[in-house]
Amino acid sequence: MVNRPFRRGELLAKSTKPKRLEKSCNCNQALNCCDGIRLKLAAAHNTNMTTLNKTEWVQLHNYRIYLVINTIAYLGIVVHLILIPLFYWLNQILLSLLNVLSSLMWIGAWLVNRRGSHNSAVFLMTSELILHTTLVVPIAGWHTGFQYYLFAAIPFTLFNNKLAGYTVVMISVAMCVLFMMLDIYTHDQAPNLVLSSDLVSIINNINIIISFTALCVISYFFRLASLQLEEELEKQAYTDPLTGLYNRRSMTDFLTRQAALSVRNQSNLTIIFVDIDHFKKINDTYGHDCGDSILGAVANFIRQHLRKTDTLARWGGEEFLILLPDTDLNGARAIAEKIRAAITEQRFSVENYELTVTLTFGVCQHAKDRPIEDSIKCADIALYNGKQAGRNIVMSYPDRGFRSGLRAESPV
Repeated sequence: MVNRPFRRGELLAKSTKPKRLEKSCNCNQALNCCDGIRLKLAAAHNTNMTTLNKTEWVQLHNYRIYLVINTIAYLGIVVHLILIPLFYWLNQILLSLLNVLSSLMWIGAWLVNRRGSHNSAVFLMTSELILHTTLVVPIAGWHTGFQYYLFAAIPFTLFNNKLAGYTVVMISVAMCVLFMMLDIYTHDQAPNLVLSSDLVSIINNINIIISFTALCVISYFFRLASLQLEEELEKQAYTDPLTGLYNRRSMTDFLTRQAALSVRNQSNLTIIFVDIDHFKKINDTYGHDCGDSILGAVANFIRQHLRKTDTLARWGGEEFLILLPDTDLNGARAIAEKIRAAITEQRFSVENYELTVTLTFGVCQHAKDRPIEDSIKCADIALYNGKQAGRNIVMSYPDRGFRSGLRAESPV
């Protein structure tokens, strides 16, 4: 960007009570749209999740944890409810009562999870798995496969974000030691529960299926969380969080690619710089929250007046950059003038104020034999000349500027 002084003039804003005007409504829609963009960025790839059942206590950023615990809880409740009559039928009243307690713990975990206490739910479920395995394996025998539940408990403890890393490691080591001790003392020992070999095989296979199902569910949501994190980081790197537009970094890359495409196709390419006039005074007078709302509304307003093939980015501060493919200087200047004239008639209703803003435009057609950076600088110079000419004007480089039919020669 070219360093340039900013001349502050009269603020084109009125402090009045909000009016029920059609144009004010249009502006409110723009502001609401901008707020929606910010929410979408904050919850990227959670759109499909919002259609699922979620209680009011669950925060959006904890939604994956909620889904994992909710799904595993359903599985655990069903398994223990089945084991209650099974052990009762095998005349193992103690184990049947143990599974009643286990069912209550899983139901409790399901309830506290729905109320947003995810760490408490993980603690309850992990404790139950360890307790159940420790008591059931010596009675039912190693070959019934109840020890396999420990495999699912290890990754499950990772969901408790209150535990330090070394604590998770210690818990995992403790489960490994428990598994080995059960193997040493029960693998070759006759179980207290006498079962036919066929029934032992069936129970063992069922427990293997349950354990692997739990591992698959946990792994699936871990994968989703990793993909979401990667996409969030990518969005933060290439998207402006306030407006939802491309940021300067991503737009610079896009400009380079489009310039090369323009040379290859021998097509026109034009750049427009847009600046909100007297934006600093809006921030100073009405506060930065108001300024942010104006930025978002103006970005949405400009976007609505562009073609589908055009690209809009926030270049920095109150400046935007528009890239118009297959458009010459005259066509781009006409588009800029259309936006300039339209926005002067808009009322931006923010808090208890109605603000009218104006825009200054700097237009430059890209020369195919020059680097795209030169065209960016020329558009920036045209924008500076527009401000020097009084703002609220479309100024082209190296041609001329005009405002409501009034033409002014460019200082360049």
